[in-house]
Amino acid sequence: MNRRGFLSAVGAGWLVHTALPGRAPPSGRIVGAAHGAGHLLRGGGAPAPSGPAERADVVIVGGGVSGLSAAWRLAGAGLDLRVLELEPRPGGTSAWGEDGVVPYPWGAHYLAAPNPEARATLRLLEEMGVVTGWDAAGRPVFDPRRLCHAPGERLFYAGAWHAGLTPEGALSGEERDELERFHAREDELTELTGADGRAAFQIPLDRSSRDPELLELDRLSMAAWLDREGYRTPFLRWYVRYAMLDDFGGELEEISAWAGLHYFAGRKARSPELAGSRYLVWPEGNGRLVKALLERAAPRVSLGALVTSVRPRPGGRVEVSYVDVARGEARRVEARAAILAAPAFIVRRIFAGGAARGLPERVASAWLVANLHVQRPVDPDHAWDSVLHGADGLGYVDARHQLTDLSAATSQRSRLSTPTQRTVLTYYRAFGGPDVAGTRAALLGAPWEALADGVLRDLAPAHPHLRDDVDRMDLMIWGHAMPRPRPGFLGARPFEPLCALDERVAWAHVDQPGMALFEEAHACGVRAAETVAAAAGIALGESWL
Repeated sequence: MNRRGFLSAVGAGWLVHTALPGRAPPSGRIVGAAHGAGHLLRGGGAPAPSGPAERADVVIVGGGVSGLSAAWRLAGAGLDLRVLELEPRPGGTSAWGEDGVVPYPWGAHYLAAPNPEARATLRLLEEMGVVTGWDAAGRPVFDPRRLCHAPGERLFYAGAWHAGLTPEGALSGEERDELERFHAREDELTELTGADGRAAFQIPLDRSSRDPELLELDRLSMAAWLDREGYRTPFLRWYVRYAMLDDFGGELEEISAWAGLHYFAGRKARSPELAGSRYLVWPEGNGRLVKALLERAAPRVSLGALVTSVRPRPGGRVEVSYVDVARGEARRVEARAAILAAPAFIVRRIFAGGAARGLPERVASAWLVANLHVQRPVDPDHAWDSVLHGADGLGYVDARHQLTDLSAATSQRSRLSTPTQRTVLTYYRAFGGPDVAGTRAALLGAPWEALADGVLRDLAPAHPHLRDDVDRMDLMIWGHAMPRPRPGFLGARPFEPLCALDERVAWAHVDQPGMALFEEAHACGVRAAETVAAAAGIALGESWL
């Protein structure tokens, strides 16, 4: 959809809504992200720094998962770590809010149980007490309180709610047969190994097979692969489309078949305890993981800091220039090393070194996230994750669903008139079409009223009275939420990410692998920390990867 079409559509919905008496929308606002400040880089209007330089051992540009993971890896070396983050909150797309009756996510809201190969992530989870031990087969054992409680998922299909995402009793025989055939293929691919003996699809991605026959899948779109394999029933196509939008923010035609099949076959964590659920969830989503990184790394974090340049200097130093957006002051920091935990298109603008020209070209999907503060549960049988078949969005999660710790519930009680009823519902919509720039501009130009009304209308088939139960709805527009793994995203040298940009400057971002998984972001940060540490003479011991 182009900008004019998008604004016309949401504007029409808003006009219909305001024409109905007694149907006033809830209060709310658009809370971010900091697009205006970030666009100073594009326009070249940032001032030059003056005055004496600040000092640090390592400067980390970006306070998302990759940047904070780098700080976590360096924390034990007794360093002065400085994190410069543009947004008013840390965490990137794993940010969270705490001004509701329960904490709630602003982005990523779960972590699938990691594969044993994701060593760094499992190490963090072990520190958090989420991994409580290891079984005889060498598999991690997870705290059952952190695994998603039942009911986990439900689907609104043909006018009724169904447990899970596949309402087999409501499907035709042809649709059930095709779904069964797809799941059988999914199991085959999960166990498949390439000619080199590696798993066909693995997490971390760089543990995946280099078999040319498997890599050929990256030349196809997921839509083309489904066509080739004869998957044509409407429900199966919807099911796979939902998965591609959910993990990658792209339509079937926009996603590499290799990436799409990795979604279904890359998760290997299998144990009896995961039979009921393989999702690790918290009320604030992956914000809980960000909190853990911040607590363990304890870096100096400067929010509202727009980095404008990173330059290696003589004598083994790196100079990082930035603007304190709130004060309008330009400053600089000198450090022994720098880690650029930012998207490739940002790094190309702030780092003048020739290595930056070799960074991959990525297209970033735009997302809309809405947090609806509701007076009472929208229905008595609500699950953690609720999906509406045929809707524009991906559904919503209930922040209260996992809040079973009595002490946590008690601490909230003074803020609630009816502590067992009020909650926060987090709604997600990915804009997965090919006109990424046009959609992004349309989102940034749309008023809160139009976007909020669009959310309520999208949920109305399942919840016609939701508008009356919402006290407040805040919105987050993620213009560059995640890299979209289009066909060819693996590149000419698959699974060989560029990390070192200079002797003391490293890059850490999910643009490296091209897929925005927590384990990948975490590994990127750890890898960058270990790379600059070696160059700067910082002793870290053996690798955590």
